[in-house]
Amino acid sequence: MTINFIFLLILLSALFHATWSAIIKSSSNPLSLMGITSLMEIIIFIPLTFYVPFPTLEIWFFLLATVIIHVLYRLNVIYSYKYGDLSFVYPIARGGSSLLIALFSIIFLSTSINTYGFGGIIIVCLGLFLISFSSKIKFNRAAFFLALSTAVLITLYTLVDGIGVRKAENGFTYIFWLFALNGVPLLIISIFSKKGLRDRNSYTIKSGIAAGFFATSSYALVVWGMQFIEIAYVSSIREISIVIAAIIGLLFLAEKEAKKRIIPSILIVMGISIVYFQL
Repeated sequence: MTINFIFLLILLSALFHATWSAIIKSSSNPLSLMGITSLMEIIIFIPLTFYVPFPTLEIWFFLLATVIIHVLYRLNVIYSYKYGDLSFVYPIARGGSSLLIALFSIIFLSTSINTYGFGGIIIVCLGLFLISFSSKIKFNRAAFFLALSTAVLITLYTLVDGIGVRKAENGFTYIFWLFALNGVPLLIISIFSKKGLRDRNSYTIKSGIAAGFFATSSYALVVWGMQFIEIAYVSSIREISIVIAAIIGLLFLAEKEAKKRIIPSILIVMGISIVYFQL
């Protein structure tokens, strides 16, 4: 498996994730879209689990942990976009998680990230945070702290999944069971909530399927890639999605500040390039 091929797949994952986030942000009922996404995961991945080895007891601990973290993450995303622009919330969440993952990997996982690679990650994070702030608009405290909590949750599930997929005898065992179980809690919530799937006039099946495709494909590529590249590198490379999200915010969501947030994206591209050439 060549590094170039994995790198391109992670970039594709970034495009998918930014698209999914834009769909969730633009929806009047994002919980319903999350519910449809969850249903798609269950329908697609439960049959696939019969073609891979059954998870060991150790792997089940990782799977249960990530399911809990993922449902909290998805609910956090919904509330974050209620309070802030895509081009504001997304950079803080993704940039913060990149920095936290890099620090955690170095301190606790003995990850072999060299000085240039870590410098690239820092540049990526700096660019993302610069995108998030504007001197002409009142600071959005609620959106900021929700985005920070999202960053923590992203860090947690990325590390859990990165370690879990590496410990699994077969990487696809972890990936298939992850997605088969991942959607169950949120599907239940979306079914019983008045603001979820029961509010039939507030969403379309088509938009739910689109959200499901982009969300599932995006993270499946990331988890798969973490088998071959350091977890912190995968997370950092994927953050090109914020540039895409800022462009979507400008062109399709009419976010006035999005244009100013595109300029610091040069830092992100620089940082990702540094990381890439250290692999």
